[in-house]
Amino acid sequence: MDYKTAAAIAEENMKTIFAYALNHVSDSADAEDLAGDIMTAFLESAGKIRDGRAVYGFLWALAANQTRKFYARRRKHTDRQADLSEVYEELPDPDDFTEEIEKREEIMALRRELALLSEEYRICTVAYYFDGLSCREISEVHGISVDMVKYYLYKTRRILREGMQMTREFGEKSYRPADFSFNTIFSGTFNREYKKLFERKMVGNILYSAYYTPMTIGELSVELGVSAVYMEDECCLLEDYHLLKKLPDGRVQTGIFVYTKDFNEEFHRKAEEQLTGKVGALLRDARDKLPEIRKIGFTGWAADDNRMLWAFLFGLMLKGHKRYEAKTGCTIALRNLYGEAMGINYGTEGELPEEYNCSCFAGYYGINGKYSAVMADFGILPSKNRLTAHGKEILLEGIREGHADSPVIVLTPSERDQIDELFCRIYDGFGSLYESLADLAAECTKNHTPGFLMNESEAIVRSSIFFRTVGLIGKLAVDCGVMTLPERDGPTAVYVNTDAPMDLSRVLA
Repeated sequence: MDYKTAAAIAEENMKTIFAYALNHVSDSADAEDLAGDIMTAFLESAGKIRDGRAVYGFLWALAANQTRKFYARRRKHTDRQADLSEVYEELPDPDDFTEEIEKREEIMALRRELALLSEEYRICTVAYYFDGLSCREISEVHGISVDMVKYYLYKTRRILREGMQMTREFGEKSYRPADFSFNTIFSGTFNREYKKLFERKMVGNILYSAYYTPMTIGELSVELGVSAVYMEDECCLLEDYHLLKKLPDGRVQTGIFVYTKDFNEEFHRKAEEQLTGKVGALLRDARDKLPEIRKIGFTGWAADDNRMLWAFLFGLMLKGHKRYEAKTGCTIALRNLYGEAMGINYGTEGELPEEYNCSCFAGYYGINGKYSAVMADFGILPSKNRLTAHGKEILLEGIREGHADSPVIVLTPSERDQIDELFCRIYDGFGSLYESLADLAAECTKNHTPGFLMNESEAIVRSSIFFRTVGLIGKLAVDCGVMTLPERDGPTAVYVNTDAPMDLSRVLA
């Protein structure tokens, strides 16, 4: 039975339950407490009810059990009934400094507990004790029954009383937020504002905290050191965008896959163990093709083997991934993000170590209307060999030189076609490499993903495998011994495309 149905049954039977409690304990204050215990236990156990026909038998069995517990508690402890207003009563003697300090601490504890109340309890409490509304007026304003208002007020007094007796400690994330990043792969135009909305520390730490274990608003508030009033707004926003999932019992849990540190460490370790040799074999095959490729006579053809392999590495990866997608049919698993926007969201805990990363840039880099670069600033490369450390002017200089020893490789469409033909088998091999990487990533999700996200997590790691492994493949290219880090300065992992015969006047312009 869901919580909403159980709450309706509870409200319908509240007077009957109070009458039952009063019949067993005689004192109306005790009866109020016992009735509240019964209702609380019923609502908390609603998920256990599988057959609606058994609900009333379950309720009265639960009532009898709570009555036994009530008598047991009363035998052990002196009843400590207290209304919220009692906190403010009996002001201390001005001469009694100790009592004044205690009273201040008590008020601060009360304020703390009020800040942690969930919405339905907080609304009724504030309206009754601070705004001075009667139970009937609260009922009319908020559209709930008078009995339910009384129940919320009763339950609030218990929550506050118990909470004020506790020593609460805010979670570590209240002062040391987790290093969490929100990632989106858009289909079509990149929406920077959408990404900014969810890049905030508050959002990231909510998603990180509620990833493995569902949490209540109150638990999140304590963990992050934020009042429940503000936490509710953040969680509602995340629910609206399908990033947070609300469970039937009122708790929330993260609704997107997160690349945790443990996942990344296991994946990288196994990839190095299992696939370094495969990368080495592919690069040796590519190196064997370089003598034939040089005969094409493109700008920069005289580069040594190491420099040419670096220039072509990202292109090999791009074409190989296309083969992987064509073979497996595993394209990006798009979902609706908002409105008509499509893409995928995932989270990342912490930063990858630099050698596994490609945080600067990887992809197609526009130079001007005629030239574009295919490049990747692999994390394994020193800054001196990354294009983003130099800018496009260094590419324009290489294009202007236009000879065999040019520091930049420049290819016309015809030259690209000839290279594609020579590298065809290598592209197939990189496609197989991505298949192995995707299988390995999917296997690793089994150890690092909540069960309800398992199917989605596998789809995400398979469809984002290219973006997540650019830096890794650059590292494996060095680890396998086929390629080495360049000695000379200047961008290394880049070549330039042109779609027409070179026109130096246009470049110079």
